[in-house]
Amino acid sequence: MERILRGIMRYRNTTREQMVKEFQKVRDNPEPKAVFFTCMDSRMIPTRYTDTHVGDMFVVRNAGNLIPHAQHFQDEYFSCEPAALELGCVVNDIRHIIVCGHSDCKAMNLLYQLRDPEFSSKLNRRLSPLRSWLCTHANTSLDKFQEWRNAGMKDPLIFSSETPLRRFVAYIDTEQKFAIEDKLSQINTLQQMSNIASYGFLKARLESHDLHIHALWFDIYTGDIYYFSRGAKRFVAVDESSVDQLSSEVRRFYS
Repeated sequence: MERILRGIMRYRNTTREQMVKEFQKVRDNPEPKAVFFTCMDSRMIPTRYTDTHVGDMFVVRNAGNLIPHAQHFQDEYFSCEPAALELGCVVNDIRHIIVCGHSDCKAMNLLYQLRDPEFSSKLNRRLSPLRSWLCTHANTSLDKFQEWRNAGMKDPLIFSSETPLRRFVAYIDTEQKFAIEDKLSQINTLQQMSNIASYGFLKARLESHDLHIHALWFDIYTGDIYYFSRGAKRFVAVDESSVDQLSSEVRRFYS
């Protein structure tokens, strides 16, 4: 905690004045452009690797960048994630939702271990809120991963997106660059796009193409950011050779 307090003092003496100016600039007319879901991992600093600033986006963080499917809520949505979707996309009329997973995700590493029935037993879930959270809200991701792995890990996966009739194909790590847990992390990131679309209060905007869902994936150890391209049907590294083509895809499909 002392380190935090010392950091606050450095902030007061360096960036505070500039940040206050930015706060004042957006105070009366904030125009956030995205709701950004990512993991609570301390290595994930989304405003830094997206170069976004005060007022640019709402950021929602939890273990494993999960958005619970609407089927888990019978009478009312009593979770932070759907509340954030309503605040961002209904109250503030934001048009873009981004889900960002990452490599070496401790939640995804644990989810991979939860393939073991004993490890994921009801008794163990009662002892561990994290295991319970993952078993409840990431089980669909794990099932999809296991089905894909049992089939040889070469076939594409199919995900539903903005509407049940709109589906997209995804090839996972065709170059075999990432660990098995990272492949699970990428599948989990894409599954959250389907989960987001399950909420009825977003249905009209999704069906009218007024609201769009995207996926990013961050490689912790190289600093590379990957964007899921529905055209390329895979995660594509955002770099000098790809950014123009990816930007063109975004304008064509999501503008």
